Amino acid sequence: LKAMRRSGIDRALVYSPHARDFDSLDGNQELIESINSNANLVPKFACNPTFDNLETFANTVDKHGVRSLHMFPKPHNYPFKDWVVKPWLNWIASKQILLSISATDFDPTEMHDTIKEHPDVNVLLCLVHYGHIPWAIPLLKSLPNLYVEISHYVSTDGISQLLDIVGHKRVLFGSGFPDFPMSPQLYHLHKCNLDNSTLKDVCGDNLHRLLMED
Repeated sequence: LKAMRRSGIDRALVYSPHARDFDSLDGNQELIESINSNANLVPKFACNPTFDNLETFANTVDKHGVRSLHMFPKPHNYPFKDWVVKPWLNWIASKQILLSISATDFDPTEMHDTIKEHPDVNVLLCLVHYGHIPWAIPLLKSLPNLYVEISHYVSTDGISQLLDIVGHKRVLFGSGFPDFPMSPQLYHLHKCNLDNSTLKDVCGDNLHRLLMED
């Protein structure tokens, strides 16, 4: 919260590393307890479709009003294929929940083929960096329901080029905190000669819309 105040950030979407690295249910519960109803912190639950019980998980999501999930195919050792994730993607689509997946955690071909079969699922591609550009840009072009978070997206005129390719409604600011400081990418965005409407969308309104917040 101190880092957010220093950077002029009012709200942040947050998840539990414990939920990613050890146990999703325990980590998600710790996340809710840590947030303690703080309106500045918006919970994102981690889920493991090969281990978690979907009905139990769905009830917990409803109970806490969670609007965003994160899957970790490689850390949790499963392929991002319909024969593993289809029931979860169908449920996510029915609830219009935002699904995040890190660029380092999947096979691009699997991502393309699976998400193409689920056009009603909004997917946020996280931690994309310049080394991912050869496949990330074609993937974004191919899947209109795929969005991109730019905490690691650093290349010469990269933000402007990305906005030209996918449009400002599909690009979202992210910081990568606590592994990275919050301010640099935010500062960079404000030096890209973007108009105020584009900045507003990228820095908050796009996520606000995807979470379907009032």
